Amino acid sequence: MDLLASYAWGRFYPARNEIVRILRRLGDAHPTVRWTHVEGIAVVHSCLDNREVIRRCRDLLRRGEESFEFAVKWIPVDYWCATDLGAMKHVIDEEACARIQPGETWAMRVHKRRWQTYHTAEIVACLAAGIDRKVDLKHPDKILWVDVLGDSTAISVLEPPDIFSVTLS
Repeated sequence: MDLLASYAWGRFYPARNEIVRILRRLGDAHPTVRWTHVEGIAVVHSCLDNREVIRRCRDLLRRGEESFEFAVKWIPVDYWCATDLGAMKHVIDEEACARIQPGETWAMRVHKRRWQTYHTAEIVACLAAGIDRKVDLKHPDKILWVDVLGDSTAISVLEPPDIFSVTLS
């Protein structure tokens, strides 16, 4: 399963080494960390469940067993698609929307990097148009996370604890 990991600019290799070390400690013998065209964001491929990785990273940090000096934010990825509003809308309408249950509130977070075709507000308006659930921007049950990374887009339906950040944990 995939994750996005944020690291300080110019620190890809120390972040990659840290991520690989941590994932091996968690039981993945062969994780891979790929540089993206977006400085500060790496794509992580692991055989482990991405939400379980988040939970276990948070536990390691709380117990003081890992420092997370370089890879400071980890986000699970549920779907990948081309960076195109039509492709993104298709994934959200056909896959992601079903993971927001009736009665649950939701919010959308769009992080666009290296894609200036649309303003963030235009992206949100287009992608949210077909979601018939109540919006709660401050305390949603689910977060529809859209991360544009040049020509690829990662989309996830997250619960707030699914995001691991050393500043939030």
